[in-house]
Amino acid sequence: MTPTNASWLSANAELWDARVPLHVDSDWYGLRDFRAGRLTLDEIELAGVGDPAGRSLLHLQCHFGLGTLSWARLGAEATGVDFSAAAVERARALATELGLPARFEQAEVSGLDLGRTFDICFTSWGVLMWLPDLDAWARAIARHLAPGGVFFLAEGHPHLFIWDDELGKDGYRPRNPYFRHSTPVVDEEAGTYVDPSQRLGLPQYRWNHPLAEVVSALAGAGLRVTGMAEHPVLPWQPLPWMTAHERPGWWRVPGDPFPLSFTVTATKDRPAHPRTEELT
Repeated sequence: MTPTNASWLSANAELWDARVPLHVDSDWYGLRDFRAGRLTLDEIELAGVGDPAGRSLLHLQCHFGLGTLSWARLGAEATGVDFSAAAVERARALATELGLPARFEQAEVSGLDLGRTFDICFTSWGVLMWLPDLDAWARAIARHLAPGGVFFLAEGHPHLFIWDDELGKDGYRPRNPYFRHSTPVVDEEAGTYVDPSQRLGLPQYRWNHPLAEVVSALAGAGLRVTGMAEHPVLPWQPLPWMTAHERPGWWRVPGDPFPLSFTVTATKDRPAHPRTEELT
């Protein structure tokens, strides 16, 4: 990791540390319902991963742990990783409070090395924009995925990144880059999606990653992409012209003119066995 990338990521970690108490107390995350037994995983995530019972699962960029703990409730041997110290501290406290067998580690995902592999690697929703280097991210996934294991990603579509979310006299216009860029988009004073009126007095640094970059990074790390899909719905409202979907918790654009999210599934193939005649 370059010194510049490290400084940007350190600033982002500070921002997420500041967000944690606001998120824990918000209706957005529904901690009260989660304590009562509700899962926080949606149908796209559940369908993409499948039944995790009895399998080891690594959840990358897990925030304060509700998704990881949901996988644990479903029977996974779950480990969550996040770069925010405050998020990991809160996740560990929740695991203890609820008696759920999940572990949490503080680390920046691109340099992660836990010294073990998992049957499933998983990450979802609003994760890629915080990573300057998808090649390093994909290598970390490959490093932690057991042979025969499966990786699943659900994410907002990268074209959403380009739009200015404020209505100008000419309507909503492109503002940010779509294609790969080394210098981040900087928001000098970031807030939080759980309460747009809040301002935290901290900057945030973001990168967009087009679909081709995501797939190429995974393939370049030695993973085999086995599925990819685009979806007309998203579980949050990044743009004001989106409307509530008939399914609670989802948003769409009327008429579904373009995709709002995408999913990718990949696997780490088992080593090929030598042919019998090569052993004699």
